[in-house]
Amino acid sequence: MPDHNLPSRNPAPETASPPSAARPRRRGRRGLLLAALAAGALGLGGAALWSMRGPAVSGRAPSLPAAEPPPALTVAVAPAVARPMARAVVGDGSVVAWQELVVGAEAGGLRVVEVAVEAGDRVRQGQLLARLEDSVLAAQRDAAEAGVREAEAALRVAQQDLVRSVELSRGQIAARQTLEQREAAERQAVARLAASRARRDEAVARLAQTRIVAPTDGTVSRRTALLGTVVPMGQEMARLIRDDRLELDARVPELDLAAVEPGQRVRVVHGEREVEARVRAVAPTVAPETRLGTVHVALPPDSGLRPGMFARAEIQTEAATTLTVPQEALVFRDGRPAVFVLTGEDRVALRPLAAGRRREGVVEVLGGLAPGERVVVAGAGFLSDGDRVRLASAAPGGVAAAR
Repeated sequence: MPDHNLPSRNPAPETASPPSAARPRRRGRRGLLLAALAAGALGLGGAALWSMRGPAVSGRAPSLPAAEPPPALTVAVAPAVARPMARAVVGDGSVVAWQELVVGAEAGGLRVVEVAVEAGDRVRQGQLLARLEDSVLAAQRDAAEAGVREAEAALRVAQQDLVRSVELSRGQIAARQTLEQREAAERQAVARLAASRARRDEAVARLAQTRIVAPTDGTVSRRTALLGTVVPMGQEMARLIRDDRLELDARVPELDLAAVEPGQRVRVVHGEREVEARVRAVAPTVAPETRLGTVHVALPPDSGLRPGMFARAEIQTEAATTLTVPQEALVFRDGRPAVFVLTGEDRVALRPLAAGRRREGVVEVLGGLAPGERVVVAGAGFLSDGDRVRLASAAPGGVAAAR
């Protein structure tokens, strides 16, 4: 009986497989080959892409040149030129009287019996302002006048006695002692007459002090005398603007005082009113607290200003040559003045500068710009530093006009 546990005589090899199993294995190997080829292609493409990006990553400039930006704007330019420019020293202050006279009472202890003026009245020299009670002083004047007449009579008697004594002394009739006594009596009479006249003059002067009059022409700025008031000696009765002359006491910084001189023209501005005036004088001292000096500006009679008003003074000093640019060229960047300077043919550069006075459409250049440099006038507010521009055609006066 055959033994089924023994190997057969013709055993099949272990690697042998049916044909149906061999085909799928060959198809799997072909797919793996195709996937490897695709991965290699992707690797080669990434390397090529990295090689193209390499210069940009490493900081090297690309091989293709960058295109120039088009001009930003058509602008007009003008050169920075030196020209005479009048400097205006500005100050402000109050309108005051050229001289305000305080008229007071010279006699004391008398009652005011008449007030002849009010504040604002124009008066002439010698015109009555107020009058004091004068009855007592008038009586004293009359007594002094009587004393003068009595002294004059005594002098005449003494002179006659002296003449007779001189004649008698020539004939040896009168004694020498009598002659000397009458000469002394005559001299005493002369002295008494002089004293009497002095007392009379004093009484007349005191009587005149009861009439308070204007010492000069002017306008009453204040009247303090009241009817019926008993005034002491020196009591203020009225204030007078001498000759109706007013002036502006303009306060000016100490550094500007050196440029101010008497006689210079001044434009005084008060609200909408403008008045042409002149510098009368410059105060010799400066206030240490404020470092301001005072310039006395004489106002014309028809200025329309009144004492106490506040006004501004623009003092026209001597013109000096300075570098200027048109005011339209000035722009502000970060709160500082600047201009756009034309560099080359079609580019502008922002240039900060130190700006000074502005007058008659131009700005004074204190620093940051050289004479002859061209600055953008029309269109400067729309530019940035480094922009390309197109210049407009030149217009009369050396300024290029914008199209």
